[in-house]
Amino acid sequence: MTTAILQRDPELLSRVTELQQELSGLQEELKAILRRTSAIQVSLPGLHDKATGRIDAQRVANYMGVPLAKLAQALHLNYKAIHRNPSAEAAQAALKPVKRCLEILHDFFQKPETVRAWLNTPHPDLDGHTALEMILASNSNAVLRILENAAAGVPV
Repeated sequence: MTTAILQRDPELLSRVTELQQELSGLQEELKAILRRTSAIQVSLPGLHDKATGRIDAQRVANYMGVPLAKLAQALHLNYKAIHRNPSAEAAQAALKPVKRCLEILHDFFQKPETVRAWLNTPHPDLDGHTALEMILASNSNAVLRILENAAAGVPV
């Protein structure tokens, strides 16, 4: 009987369909939130040095598919020093926004190869540049802002 009523009232059917789509979107959003908050965990633990727990610049560079020298230059780190000690305490502040970008992308895409593809795809909110170009041009915060907004559902 409910189906018959909806079929006779196209406006009501449209509203019900709209509400079902909205509900489906909210359910997906809730699932994503629950995945993020269900357990305390370290995202991308493979990017950390096992002995110190600090972010490892070489592992970050490998994950991104770039040479350590390029990443070091972009982050204003001394290449020789970071090559000798890729998880140096002095490098952590520079590595944090880059790792956070990778964490958000990992949450979205799951696979490192898809993360790298996104990093190498021109983005309109970056004036047509790729996220990787922006990171390597010492502007990881611009990429991070876009990703944090997307993760929060904030339109750009």
